[in-house]
Amino acid sequence: MANFTGTLDSNLSLNIDNQDRKVIILDTITNFDDTVGNIDSPSGNFDLGGTDSTSNPTNSTANIQSSGFYTFANTLTLDAIYDTTFMVDIGMSTEDEYDLFDSGRGTSLFESAKAPFDGSAEVKCGAEIQIGSSTTGLEDITSFNKIAQQATVKGRYFKFRCKLTNDDNKTKSKIHTLSFSVNFEKRFESGEDIVSGTGAKVNTFTNSFFATPSIGISAQGLSTGDYYSITSKSKTGFTIQFFNSSDSGISKTFDFQANGYGLKS
Repeated sequence: MANFTGTLDSNLSLNIDNQDRKVIILDTITNFDDTVGNIDSPSGNFDLGGTDSTSNPTNSTANIQSSGFYTFANTLTLDAIYDTTFMVDIGMSTEDEYDLFDSGRGTSLFESAKAPFDGSAEVKCGAEIQIGSSTTGLEDITSFNKIAQQATVKGRYFKFRCKLTNDDNKTKSKIHTLSFSVNFEKRFESGEDIVSGTGAKVNTFTNSFFATPSIGISAQGLSTGDYYSITSKSKTGFTIQFFNSSDSGISKTFDFQANGYGLKS
């Protein structure tokens, strides 16, 4: 269950749904304390800011905000620029408070209403998670792109927000779950027929990994007692040196394969 500790803009509100979950929803355009007329004799559903033309003359029949943004409290900062894959998840229910059972589903007579009577499909509202990225800083993020389910974004700094929308000003999205996960691609780099020389041979990966990869070595022409030592292994490369049985440095030709995840751009 989401705690929604981020920032809601003025068009959104925080509520509790019928399953006792915190939800973010689009607020009303006209609130109860904005109603006009004789409040001593009110009529209409004032949860919607007034559904009669006296108290809410402009928005009495459609009073839900068209859109709003929730900005995540979480941001992401990496140690360098990477091609970063994000997966997003939205848990949402919908409600049309204007489409009541006794309103005849938009008809003047209930006998003319269209089934099913336990609820019609809510297709007039929705929500999407958007990601903004920058290579220079969080403060430089000014634009966001929609992520349907998964996308790979180049950047070092990332912000996240959720956009709630409404097409008819009647239907509410009720968002109870918002999350994202980071998935760096699995990949490998390799090198073939590298001559080590008798000293320590420094090998630098073409593109750095996000974390130190595993490294496999295949050496050619080893004699009995020959061996190698890998030192300074990191996400950017590794150092290798070959020795004979007397622990003296020798030159050998070798291949390597590094297996890890994350592509530094």
